[in-house]
Amino acid sequence: MINLLKAIFVGIVFSMYYFPFELVALPGLNTKMVLAVFGAVCFVWNRIKNGRKLTMDSGFVWIYCWALLFSLVSFASVAYNTTDDYAYATYIVSMIVWLSGAYAIVSLIRAVHGSAGMRLIFHYMAWVCAVQSVLGIMIDNIPSLQMFVDSVVSQNVEYLHKTHRLYGIGAYFDTAGIRFSCALLGLGWLLTHGVSSMWRKWYWLLFAVIVILGSVMSRTTVVGLGLSLVYMLIQRFRDSDTALVDDMKKVMPVVVSLAVLAIVVYSAYSAMPGFRRYFEYGFEGFINFFETGDWSTSSTDRLQSMVVFPDNAKTWLIGDGWFDDPLGRGFYMFTDVGYLRFIFYCGLMGLSMFIIFFMTCTWTLMKRYRSDRMLFVLMFILVLAVWVKISTDIFLVYALLLLLDVEDNVVTESIFDEIGDDTESDTLLLAER
Repeated sequence: MINLLKAIFVGIVFSMYYFPFELVALPGLNTKMVLAVFGAVCFVWNRIKNGRKLTMDSGFVWIYCWALLFSLVSFASVAYNTTDDYAYATYIVSMIVWLSGAYAIVSLIRAVHGSAGMRLIFHYMAWVCAVQSVLGIMIDNIPSLQMFVDSVVSQNVEYLHKTHRLYGIGAYFDTAGIRFSCALLGLGWLLTHGVSSMWRKWYWLLFAVIVILGSVMSRTTVVGLGLSLVYMLIQRFRDSDTALVDDMKKVMPVVVSLAVLAIVVYSAYSAMPGFRRYFEYGFEGFINFFETGDWSTSSTDRLQSMVVFPDNAKTWLIGDGWFDDPLGRGFYMFTDVGYLRFIFYCGLMGLSMFIIFFMTCTWTLMKRYRSDRMLFVLMFILVLAVWVKISTDIFLVYALLLLLDVEDNVVTESIFDEIGDDTESDTLLLAER
């Protein structure tokens, strides 16, 4: 029971990092900042305790350099255009805050479990996203819970209610969908790396929950679904025929479970108007595709109407220095297309720096984990894909992975290994202390 409570506590803190939020009682102070402070304290303490000098590998040096260059180009655009929009001019600070917060999370996981490998990071990521997906449905259907969350957590509830969008605690809109997508990609990695039969069943269940309920909260989740399936297919083709046959035997119970789930979903869709509303929103693109042969949603149609290109060389080169509309009318140039917002803000120079920054993060991870290169390639593709829809990033995921020690992955093998099948243990009990 103590280990279970520890795991739940880690999951709550992980969610505070992965889906940061502000409390109504403490406006202006979000959980990411609090964790960043703890991370900085942990970093200093560990250096003093272990007597280590402050060193930095070459990968981190280049990551910092490209983040700084992106910030400087953005700042130059703001200065040249005499604007006061510093949305990305301070990105280097934001990156350091994410890293410091990630250090707090990695330190906590290592303290509880004795190691902090990729398996544990993706494990907690999946559980947190699944819980947030379920929480979104609960908040939408339980008025007392909704009132409590709205009174405690400071988020744009007026707009969320106006647009009838589901939300959790810090999880809403496309930002939630992008982070759900990362969790699905992480689950794809977990499901192809020799976990026990018990954990495989749990991970497929989490996969289904995030795909179905996560898509209801944010349709951007479908990007992660596609990339995760691609990753799992690639991993399967790399295995021998014998391994593929064995995997098919293991997957059969999951296939049967998914078939039962499909029947339940169809029955609920037919009998429950509330569920039908969720389903039609979350899977609007698929429904339109089967009905008309055209994959489209209200969001993609609206996004197409927002395609506006710069009309002068200066804007193409260094941007106009505006990320949000200066008159408070929403997005600058009324476009929410991620790539165009970056171009209007800091031009192709800034956009190029930002892309190179994530290329450097990806390359650093690929050098550390040579057997998992495809995972990081798909993660980079995820970054580029979501910018078609929204101008945000997933550096918070990179930060967690960059701070891991390669040796930690070896230590955590026994926690989820096929040999050490922990079917009899609690579903959240990851390791004995």
